[in-house]
Amino acid sequence: MMIMKTFPLTLLATSLFVGPQVMAEELVDFYGRLDYSVTHSDSGSATHSGKSGTILENNFSRIGVKGQTALTTDWSLFYKIEVGVNGAQQDKASKPFSARPTFIGFKHSSMGQLAVGRIDPVFKMSKGFADAFDNYSLKHDRLMPGDKRHGDSLEYKSPKWNKLQLGVSYLMEDNYFNDSDLRKDNGNYQIAVTYADKFFKTSNFYLGVAYSDGIEDIKATRLVGHVKFDNVKLGTIIQQTELVNPTKTHYQERDGVGYIVSATYQIEQLLLKAQYGSDDSSTGKIAARVYDVLGESVAAVPEVSQWAVGAEYRLSKSARIHTEIGQFDVKQYEDFDDTVVSLGFRYDF
Repeated sequence: MMIMKTFPLTLLATSLFVGPQVMAEELVDFYGRLDYSVTHSDSGSATHSGKSGTILENNFSRIGVKGQTALTTDWSLFYKIEVGVNGAQQDKASKPFSARPTFIGFKHSSMGQLAVGRIDPVFKMSKGFADAFDNYSLKHDRLMPGDKRHGDSLEYKSPKWNKLQLGVSYLMEDNYFNDSDLRKDNGNYQIAVTYADKFFKTSNFYLGVAYSDGIEDIKATRLVGHVKFDNVKLGTIIQQTELVNPTKTHYQERDGVGYIVSATYQIEQLLLKAQYGSDDSSTGKIAARVYDVLGESVAAVPEVSQWAVGAEYRLSKSARIHTEIGQFDVKQYEDFDDTVVSLGFRYDF
């Protein structure tokens, strides 16, 4: 682990010894997204807030600014400052903004890039767009964990070599754990290797493999595949997950495998979506809610399965309406089963 801790710092220090400076115009982009859904949920097990009934959901609306500027011929500086926008929700009136990716980094044309701050870690980003319902209440993290972002972290990404790219994330664990916390003994790092790109710009398929040791209190291995056939895209995420937080209820029993399979079909401005998934590790969002409510009385590890269908219709390049319907089945604990029906609007700028 000493190599894992010192390599990013070495790369950062190298940036102080670069060649002559060059003149270049700074590239700055102000952007944002507003995405809200009117959602009906039977039990609240799957909604973002855990609320049941007919509610307004905020699907991670945000505003931000990002930019890049050349420092020398080979080195550039990049940054992002982004916050979640929560003011539309009544219970968020006192906290209208929330933390989202905020970081600064250095990039070298042949050595890769290093960033520090609050960053989407490489395990999370390895999924690409294989989840057809990402951002909504039917997304894969209801089944399996590994998609949280973290502050006080370092992230290195290599240059691409024959469409292959290496990524490493590391938590500065002294910001998270005291010396008596057993979680400090975990590696608290992630590593991922991806092939091609999730936008299918360089290939008609995308592959990813990632490993997480301790981050988000799990040890997990994730495999991702996503392929495009004309207007059809097929995707899958397969993940083995083990909970490694001794303070969590029955943590030693929460170990297993989950997966999703997805399909989308584009018909001009209309996108049709379908997805199925299952997980028996009892580490995802819905299983966590079972343990939060029932505690030590949980006699059997919850197994969660899901199906979902939906559609998106683009009104313009920036605006779309979307609808989703699906169900979650929680084996052994039917009170946590959930049926979700949602109609939403998204605007990007």
